Amino acid sequence: METKNFEINGEFRAMDMAELAYILTNQESVSMMVKEQEVVYGNVCTLDEVIYKMTPARKKLVLAGIEFYKRCQASLSKYPKVSCSYDVFKLMSPVMSDLKVEEAWVIYVNQAAKVIRKLRISIGGIASTQVDVRVIMKEALLCGATSFFLVHNHPSGNLTPSRDDDRLTGALVEAGRMMNIKVLDHLIIGNNEYFSYADEGRL
Repeated sequence: METKNFEINGEFRAMDMAELAYILTNQESVSMMVKEQEVVYGNVCTLDEVIYKMTPARKKLVLAGIEFYKRCQASLSKYPKVSCSYDVFKLMSPVMSDLKVEEAWVIYVNQAAKVIRKLRISIGGIASTQVDVRVIMKEALLCGATSFFLVHNHPSGNLTPSRDDDRLTGALVEAGRMMNIKVLDHLIIGNNEYFSYADEGRL
């Protein structure tokens, strides 16, 4: 996912290389080495050099973090691209078509229309499920989504949107407008078919 990388660690992004090296190793000598390389010799100290100076415990933790991050980045290319209602239907129909109760899912996407996250946000009964707009928008911010699709099912197979469906769609569009996170569509799935608010011009 496009996580905006390590923006959650804002305080570290403001630090220079020597400060970061000190935090990683807890050694003033390593910090000075990094600063010397940068200021005196005009070189950038490599990560390997800093890791070599770490204690075994710190090295193990840092290497695990690096490997975790690399795997997250590598998985980006595997995410599907969704650009229309049918793409979303193909993605979610195997998950939702045979459910006996209503569920609501959100498909968060990035600027390139690639799926960042699929999230089930509510499970309800035969005829309804409660969806909290605040939860949807919060998760959009957390995963760095620029837009999203809302998807829920009608176990009865009747794809006609209810008044509650209309109200929820309107509330999401308004919230998205305020937060600059676009609601691309709201799909209702049932009996291997779907209704799309976007296709019907109702967004």
